[in-house]
Amino acid sequence: MVEDRTWLGKLHGELCALIAPVFAQARSRFTAFAYIGALLAAPGDRKSCWQLGEQAGHATPRRMQALLAEYAWDWRAALARLRRFILARLADPGAILVLDETAELKKGTMTAGVARQHAGITGQVENCQTVVFLAYVTARAHALFGFRLFLPEHWCRDRKRRQRAQVPDSVEFATKTELGTAMVTGALAAGRPFGWVAGDEVHGRSSKLRAACEDAGKGYVFTVPVNFTVTVPSGRRAAVCALARLVPATAWETRSCGRGCKGHRDYEWAMAATSSPRHWVLIRRTITDPDDLAFFYCHAPGMVSPSILIKVAGKRWPVEECFQQGKGQAGLDQHQLRLWHSFHRHTVLAMCALALLAAATARPAPPEPGTPAKSDAASSTGSQPQAWRDTGELPARPGQQPPDDPGMVRVSVPEARRLLRLTTTPMTRAARELGHAWSRWRRRHQARARWHHYQARLRAAQVT
Repeated sequence: MVEDRTWLGKLHGELCALIAPVFAQARSRFTAFAYIGALLAAPGDRKSCWQLGEQAGHATPRRMQALLAEYAWDWRAALARLRRFILARLADPGAILVLDETAELKKGTMTAGVARQHAGITGQVENCQTVVFLAYVTARAHALFGFRLFLPEHWCRDRKRRQRAQVPDSVEFATKTELGTAMVTGALAAGRPFGWVAGDEVHGRSSKLRAACEDAGKGYVFTVPVNFTVTVPSGRRAAVCALARLVPATAWETRSCGRGCKGHRDYEWAMAATSSPRHWVLIRRTITDPDDLAFFYCHAPGMVSPSILIKVAGKRWPVEECFQQGKGQAGLDQHQLRLWHSFHRHTVLAMCALALLAAATARPAPPEPGTPAKSDAASSTGSQPQAWRDTGELPARPGQQPPDDPGMVRVSVPEARRLLRLTTTPMTRAARELGHAWSRWRRRHQARARWHHYQARLRAAQVT
């Protein structure tokens, strides 16, 4: 319990110290700190200023409302300092920037950017806001790194509606692809440490985005539609779906694109060459359904193995996890805000809350060569506590008997939020100890379930 409090308190203090200079007045500074804390502590699915003010111990929601709508502070400066916090904990030259958009379902027509448009979370046309996010993904953890609110074209033409939502005059219509390209080029200009860019079909079709990555010497793996055309070595143009029919049966290889909650995510993969020695088409086929195909257009500045491209292709899923955790744990979409700058301020503060949890639950950095391992006492004060780390075993062969003690999985983002509430919420010692006992039980049960999931996958692989 002491280690949990020290670790979370250290990270919270580091984050607050970084963003504090953004706020010129003490009242706005401390309200921002309380807002982030309330986002992580407030129960339920709605996190309006009423609920957040009550959680923070304020007499009314007035201070929270003023933080988002009236106090003088620059959300762009706060976002820049949040990136410094993320990079201080997760910086990796081989990191992957992942572009994706998410819909925030809303009611009414007054919220900035709200319109009837396609929502990926439901697969239907909904009344929602669409936000393009940039995620910073490493082998240790992942966090949201940037965002742009998509403003539909009819919003840009409606002057009265823009004035009512206080949309700045400098904001012009830009497609989702253009918004994503602007964020990636901004990261390139700032010299952020990363090696790859990934994205879905929306961004994979952008020749400007691909050219920006190539000019900067960055690799990319973009999902492309079936009608995406490439130049094959013979000089002819062909759709990627036609290339899949030309792949020999012996060229397909079963490989994992990463671990999931139930084992490795295995698919059949094949690579097709193009007229460029630096570009390839990566084809993914579902093992149980050979007709289920996905296509990726890839570029690498140097020699690269197929396993690396497959790994990058599999790293697109963490951004979806960021959306799920941001909305479920940090209230990313649980706001009732109509004004342009209020929306951006809330989103930055919610990203701060999510980044705090991501940094707390990140896998420990591998020790540098020649550096002695830290003791338990040192790790409890200077880095993640040993008790937070993954101690669960995995089966090595089919039929292996499960261990008596399965260990525990590492602390996840939802579990870290529960531990944070145990640390910050006033309660009796018995209630706090009960909460920690439940946390240990959940992690041990999850380790046992993971062991059996992996065992089932090994048995299935043996049969096939």
